[in-house]
Amino acid sequence: MKSLKEETAKSILKTLRQNLHHSWCRRMLSRLLLPSTVHDESHFRLWQRRSYPFNIFTEKKFQEKLDYMHNNPVTAGLVSSPAQWPWSSWRFYYLEDASILRMDRLDR
Repeated sequence: MKSLKEETAKSILKTLRQNLHHSWCRRMLSRLLLPSTVHDESHFRLWQRRSYPFNIFTEKKFQEKLDYMHNNPVTAGLVSSPAQWPWSSWRFYYLEDASILRMDRLDR
């Protein structure tokens, strides 16, 4: 994950810098700029610092993380139920519906 985040951040920042003639690129770059009080090697932050990967070994933890992930749009107030979020795997797991999102089932 660390490598993925580093490489994608570099690529996105490079693209934004190369396209400063577009106002949306300038705005996006300014949104990613860290305040001068942040003591870090980088001047921009694309990814949140939290959300570190870890291995899941039990069915209970798997279900906890799956439920947490499915409820993120509900928590954000975007929908009232996980089933209403079209990009969620909820419909795939609980209704066996792959009409919107087709994926490989992660069975434990």
